[in-house]
Amino acid sequence: MRGDTRFSSRQIAFAGLLGAVTVVLGSTPLGFIQIPPISITIMHIPTILAGVMEGPVIGGIVGAMFGGFSMWQAQTSINPMDKLIFSNPLIAVLPRILIGVTAHYVFQLVRGRNGEKALVLVSSAMVGYTGHTFLSSLAPAARFVVALMIAVAAGFVVYVVEKKSGHGPALAAIAGSLTNTVLVLGLIVAFGFLPGKVALTVGIVNGIPEAAAAMILTGLVYRATSRFVEHR
Repeated sequence: MRGDTRFSSRQIAFAGLLGAVTVVLGSTPLGFIQIPPISITIMHIPTILAGVMEGPVIGGIVGAMFGGFSMWQAQTSINPMDKLIFSNPLIAVLPRILIGVTAHYVFQLVRGRNGEKALVLVSSAMVGYTGHTFLSSLAPAARFVVALMIAVAAGFVVYVVEKKSGHGPALAAIAGSLTNTVLVLGLIVAFGFLPGKVALTVGIVNGIPEAAAAMILTGLVYRATSRFVEHR
């Protein structure tokens, strides 16, 4: 992991590649997972990967590309609220820069037994909550029991899978994703574009599933990419 500001040609190419992937994800349905009634974005995953694999500076640069693309999208959006909110660089760009920075430092910090336990607990809670949200058609008691079973199963799967590859990327992904959710919604509330209660609801309903998706996909991509780099 590199923390200095001297960029190699590989780092520049890597940042450009992940920036391009971000644009593709944002411009096509590939960047969104449709789980009615919500749509989960995965546009922040390239920024998380940049921070984890190449350090906070490259992570911040890819995040700035993400934010700049969000501002451009806002200018072409037919939704007037999108244009109003995401034309503000403090909302559109700053949180996205901090995604990669946060992901990098969390990745560096969680390298021990406690990190493994934290990953199992956090992933179980997120997946269990997501399951509870989408099982609204069940009776309350059945809904709770099924969600609890899903949470336990998710924790076990995460423990088995991450035991071989390490828990750092997954926890970094959760932290990076929540950084984006909390800062974007927090700044939207601070600028008076949305009531706090509405932002909290959006953060819970969308933010937790997005963090869960980021955890899974970042771990998979990180492992595949690391193997490729190691064999070069």
